[in-house]
Amino acid sequence: MKRRPKKVPVQPRKVDFEIESIDPLGQGVSRKGGKITFVAGTLPGETGVATVYKRSKGVQFAHLLELKTVAENRIEPECPHFDRCPGCQLLHTDYDSELGYKKASLERYLAPLGVTGESIEVVPAPRRLGYRNRVQLHYRHKYIGMLDTVSNEVLEIPHCKILRKELQPTFDKLYEGDWTKDYSGHGHCELYFKSDEVSLNWNEDYAHGGFSQIYEEMNQVLQDRVQAQLEAIRVDRLLDVFSGSGNLSNAYSSAGGKRVMIDNFGGGPDTKMPDNFYQMDLYQDQTLPNFMRRTGGAEFDALLIDPPRRGFPALDSWVKKIKPRFVLYVSCNPASLARDLRGLSTRFRVKTVQLLDMFPATSHFETFVVLQMR
Repeated sequence: MKRRPKKVPVQPRKVDFEIESIDPLGQGVSRKGGKITFVAGTLPGETGVATVYKRSKGVQFAHLLELKTVAENRIEPECPHFDRCPGCQLLHTDYDSELGYKKASLERYLAPLGVTGESIEVVPAPRRLGYRNRVQLHYRHKYIGMLDTVSNEVLEIPHCKILRKELQPTFDKLYEGDWTKDYSGHGHCELYFKSDEVSLNWNEDYAHGGFSQIYEEMNQVLQDRVQAQLEAIRVDRLLDVFSGSGNLSNAYSSAGGKRVMIDNFGGGPDTKMPDNFYQMDLYQDQTLPNFMRRTGGAEFDALLIDPPRRGFPALDSWVKKIKPRFVLYVSCNPASLARDLRGLSTRFRVKTVQLLDMFPATSHFETFVVLQMR
């Protein structure tokens, strides 16, 4: 029998890099040697050596190996897990720089709509760490922590700095290992601080008890800013799409405003939804005609939307049907936001753009855009 040749392990290839910018995922971008290389944990102006772990569509991704030139705005990360944990991407720089990178990213997405950096208002968070009220951890056998999608390994993070203090005792107990008596194999758990109580749930859907923003103080800022815009444009009738339980429109309703709400999620077992709430799947083609039929073809002064990361591809169809004077779009994904706005066939003017740092230390942020339809 002919023996198969032994496979020789492929050695990671080293590459030199010169970082020019930060991409929307918080990675440094190098074009040295005519090859685009993404290197996490680097900053503009830095040079060094990295090891390539993936190539795709003419670009490559690499792990930082050595820094030769260090950026002036590099700082020592406050979290000991930063070098390996995929949860935070920007703790190696100061907070002002982090906000600057996020603003530049948003400007690139919205530039085709005529939005410039000068027109983007940046709203910083009161705290960079210790803010998250909900976290999902993955477990594999006896290990629990963040799932690294590159290595497909669970990385333990017992000294994570991003959680709210109320979650800390429950989080710490997980690293004592008692949970392994009841759970084995692969799975996940979710810690959630809500209504002054901490819950720990195993192998349920993410935010199964109802979605809410993870940064309570910044959510209040967002609520206040949405309400201020609704008051400024004098809305008489509001359609709140992807409304949840009314996080962004409850203040408007409490002040006497007329509101209709739509969402696929109908509230938790203890949540009483108002009479003008429609539980409908907003990603189904028949939802719009069904809604128009059930409401008698109602029109609204303003459309408020706060969709998941995938955005709202049907936005143009809804705008043409309900004919709002204003669209208030809250987004956690600037890519889908820009796509949806570019897809509008009705002419509009961008009235205001606000970047709210709902997710400090990460590459993510919330955007609040107000459009005046023409």
